[in-house]
Amino acid sequence: MKLGEKIKFLRRGKNISQEELAAMLKINRNYLSRIETGKSDPTASVLKNIAKLFNVDLNSLLDINDADIENCNKIKYIVENCKYLNEKDLDFIVRIMTVMREEYVKINTNID
Repeated sequence: MKLGEKIKFLRRGKNISQEELAAMLKINRNYLSRIETGKSDPTASVLKNIAKLFNVDLNSLLDINDADIENCNKIKYIVENCKYLNEKDLDFIVRIMTVMREEYVKINTNID
């Protein structure tokens, strides 16, 4: 379910109109409508307030799971530590990643 659909589902589950929710969030009703239809993205503060109003975890609202967070942490770790490598080592890492990506594409597109 997309973010806007989730927000609409939560709102309807509590029998709250768009006008009422917009007033609670201190946003324009048209903006809320665009969020629910996927035409606009909510700001971080609006998302935080929606999660708080409906007593839902922000990560679940955004479909962020622990694996995603762990992967982001791994990427940050790699990036942070690459700054300590010399050019030769960086080139080596780039070559490894290129080969890995090519293999990933092969496997996921069934190309031999």
